[in-house]
Amino acid sequence: MVNYLLSNFSTDMIAESNCSANISEISEEEFNKDKQEAVAIIRHPAFARILHVPMCKKFIQLYKGDTAIIIGTDGGKLDYNARELPSDLSLKYRKVEIVEVQA
Repeated sequence: MVNYLLSNFSTDMIAESNCSANISEISEEEFNKDKQEAVAIIRHPAFARILHVPMCKKFIQLYKGDTAIIIGTDGGKLDYNARELPSDLSLKYRKVEIVEVQA
């Protein structure tokens, strides 16, 4: 079981065909708490700068029991060269839990 901090999520990341993703929105406080124990795989350079983590272009697969916390924007796209969050954008936080689907 691994916890990840991501700047994007795709169901293609789910490695096991018998698994699915439970996705929920979380508060900024929960995000900040959860990110402390997460492996950062931030592929977007501006998000890496905002979060003060190194950018990582590594591809990952998610397995049953893994959790990912996702940072994104609400109100538009974050420019790759941004050094801070523009005033017209806000951050959005989600949690993805990989669970086994019962047949």
